[in-house]
Amino acid sequence: MTRTAAVRIATIAGVAFVAYVAYGIYAAGFDERPPPPPATSLTFRVGHVTGHRIATRSWSANFDRIVSNADQTLLDLDNVRDGIIYKKGKPYLHVRAAHMTVNTISRDFTARGPVHVETVDAKPERSFDTTSAAWQDAIGRLTMAQRIVIHRGAEAPLVVGSLTFDVKSGEIEVHDIDGPLK
Repeated sequence: MTRTAAVRIATIAGVAFVAYVAYGIYAAGFDERPPPPPATSLTFRVGHVTGHRIATRSWSANFDRIVSNADQTLLDLDNVRDGIIYKKGKPYLHVRAAHMTVNTISRDFTARGPVHVETVDAKPERSFDTTSAAWQDAIGRLTMAQRIVIHRGAEAPLVVGSLTFDVKSGEIEVHDIDGPLK
């Protein structure tokens, strides 16, 4: 093989390689799909959820639908039923609510629509019904700004216009009381 033939083959190979790389760069964007929108939500239908502490169960519930943001820090739950809140690993409260919004980072929640909470194995049985409840975990406060009907084993229920319960201090602020109170 002569030197001119070798140079010619090397030149053709070089041009072919450069053309191949250029075409690869040009064609690289042909099959790209756009990234998902930033507000992607996840929807779960009819299921059961549970929460755990380190060694024991914390809560559980059945639901009809959960809509979550992409990182699952905010949850919107519809028709929460058969909810159980555990105390020291044992069922303490039964809960049901038409709609709940839960922040899984701060552990705050709001409940709307008919909300019913009742004690498990307490004598006398105690329960309450309302249409709005909000829990702020950082300060340990439960606020119910709408009318609450409290059943506590008495003949007539206690009805209050609004209630704020500070779990840490044990203080309860109640407005517009109607019914017997001991």
